Amino acid sequence: MPVKVTESYVDYSPPLDYKAIATRLLATVPEKYLVGLDSVVLCNFSGQPRRLRTGTLPRRGRRIRRQHVAGLYHPEWRGQKAWIQVFVDQITMPPRYLRWIGLLCAILLGYVLYHELGHHVHTIRPEYRQKEDVADNWGARFSLNHVRKTYWFLYPLLRGITLLRKATLKLANRIRAAAKRIR
Repeated sequence: MPVKVTESYVDYSPPLDYKAIATRLLATVPEKYLVGLDSVVLCNFSGQPRRLRTGTLPRRGRRIRRQHVAGLYHPEWRGQKAWIQVFVDQITMPPRYLRWIGLLCAILLGYVLYHELGHHVHTIRPEYRQKEDVADNWGARFSLNHVRKTYWFLYPLLRGITLLRKATLKLANRIRAAAKRIR
């Protein structure tokens, strides 16, 4: 059973078709990681009740304000399946003249969606590390998988850039080490 993607906006008209983007993002996730997830709700933060817009949430041993949150994972509770809530007005999208590039919009929405999906996967396959670190790692894995499956023609270029970056960093570290020995 596929995950439902619904939109629930209050006095807000989204600049993009977020539902279509989220559906494409979820299509590249293996089914085994979506087990137990009921839906993804796309909504606007400004349309939430005041009690949900104010206050703080725990993150990495600190408290962050809710207004700085772009998504929430709601675990299974009292017979209700788990679901993900994404606040699309909290996600920084590219300027209007760059929105035609699907990869940019998918990566920016996917960063939030896949991070929250990482929290869900953490309940399926628990790891004994910080929750946010686990969610970040799963989010990066899902993003890479999406780019590899959807934008397969760009993957070799991105892989080449990554290898070039690693080689450049390694060379820079060798130069720094040599400069320290000379001093």
